[in-house]
Amino acid sequence: MRRLLIATLVLFAFANLARAALALQQLALGDVPVAEPPAYLFVISLAWAAVFATCAFGFARSRRWAARVTISAIVLYQANLWLNYLVFARSSEAVARAGFAALLSALSIVIVSGAALWVRRKQ
Repeated sequence: MRRLLIATLVLFAFANLARAALALQQLALGDVPVAEPPAYLFVISLAWAAVFATCAFGFARSRRWAARVTISAIVLYQANLWLNYLVFARSSEAVARAGFAALLSALSIVIVSGAALWVRRKQ
């Protein structure tokens, strides 16, 4: 379970690095119409990548703070995604996808938090 949680946190970190790379490309292109400002997306994605990498490191080194920080990180990450969604969504389809996005958010919080607590209890 610990390895799976670490792998999941590393995937979250890499996903945010990929998002930062895409934002950097959009920033380089200039006047590409996008919902979120590329500079903002680049900075926030790098920050979340660092947070999730730190959480993975904490579990890899069996740090006591890892579970607490990971649970806080996943909740704040989902809150940040929802804030971005509410502020920057311009699509008429955004409302139709909100229910599924809420389900994915809740699942990610429950699964990552549950795994973090499980690993902490087994340490």
